[in-house]
Amino acid sequence: MSPVTTAYSAGITIEHPGLLSTIQDRGRFGLRHLGIPWSGALTPVWQRMANALVGNPLDDSIIECFEGGLRFHTFGAPIRIATLAAADMIMKLGTTDGTVSLRPGRSYTLPANTTVSLLSTGRFRHALIAVQGIQAVSQLGSTSTYAKAGLGGIGGHALSVGVSLEVSASPQGPETQCAVAPPMDYLSTILRVVMGPQDDHFSASGQEAFLSGDYQLSTDVDRMGARLTGTAIEHRDEAARDIVSDAIVPGSIQVPGNGQPIVLLNDAHTAGGYPKIATVISIDLPLLGLQRPGSSFRFKAMSLEEAIDAVREHETMVKGVIERISPVKESAISSESLFSSNLIDGVTDGFI
Repeated sequence: MSPVTTAYSAGITIEHPGLLSTIQDRGRFGLRHLGIPWSGALTPVWQRMANALVGNPLDDSIIECFEGGLRFHTFGAPIRIATLAAADMIMKLGTTDGTVSLRPGRSYTLPANTTVSLLSTGRFRHALIAVQGIQAVSQLGSTSTYAKAGLGGIGGHALSVGVSLEVSASPQGPETQCAVAPPMDYLSTILRVVMGPQDDHFSASGQEAFLSGDYQLSTDVDRMGARLTGTAIEHRDEAARDIVSDAIVPGSIQVPGNGQPIVLLNDAHTAGGYPKIATVISIDLPLLGLQRPGSSFRFKAMSLEEAIDAVREHETMVKGVIERISPVKESAISSESLFSSNLIDGVTDGFI
């Protein structure tokens, strides 16, 4: 995608990419047999909600940012954005009239020639930014960035200084102000799992330790996976520490010889040779992508049928939340400082 801004009627230009900022959408499915992982947003519910707030299809591309540091400049015409993040996220908007704060869980129309800075993602490690009509090149059915294979994103890479993204122009003027409620508690310390497929590679005491012990998120965590530390999970015997490599998916919990679990995330490889004691259910997996090192977790086993019911119930709830996005009264927000900076606000009651 060209960094030349004059080719677009509206867009954003990256002035600083922060620690890691990538284009992600729902993900790249049906290709794991070819060694290509899913990728996609680590918090897909946030992705859908942020897209809903700016009027995009729910599975559209968003910008996923780790920690603070992302700074971009708008050009050409007003644009519509929304951010989903922790409530203590710090995002500033600089205009010719001064600087104001943008809050997560709100949609805003930003005038052209405005600088937006994500100073901190707050208590969580990452935030998502949706922009109305963001354009990105799809490869193998997805725009999601998977840098190891050079797929998606901007030439297969994370965002960098000088890159420009084309987006839809948003009319400058009063617009519907949208409100949405948080769909789930990302502060939970419980990771629900379905046991297997190789739980028989672990002793009875090892399985008991897995389900009763506290595990801390280590500093060894990225989009590929999260290494946890805690009570060692005992294998059945020496031979059970390894298996013939077979399929793995996001949520698979591998346990190498040291007994410390590794939970695989969106960019994980598609095959591995460590036995898998259990699989984290999909709706709990975002906890590991969001929480900071040192956070504690416990595993809770459930049957496959219970897991399916939980996912269906969660999906029904999320759809209901999105369907209930509705206008709020102007009195519900502080408009004075926003309009003094020529900013039109779309709002929620806050997020998380």
